[in-house]
Amino acid sequence: MVNIFDLKPGDTIRLKNGSLCEVVENMEDGMWVMVRYVSSPSDPSMEGEEELCHAEQVVETVSQ
Repeated sequence: MVNIFDLKPGDTIRLKNGSLCEVVENMEDGMWVMVRYVSSPSDPSMEGEEELCHAEQVVETVSQ
């Protein structure tokens, strides 16, 4: 499990749906981070888009 408090802008995370996202901002509430989609196998149109991501969706941090 990923500790959301530890995520910083620029970190890359993988979501349950297989998407890779870059952390844009940590809301520092332990539940939400703003992310930018780097890749989204289930919906390629999301690439480059930003949205809030809930902690439950985060599977792991990814080394780049």
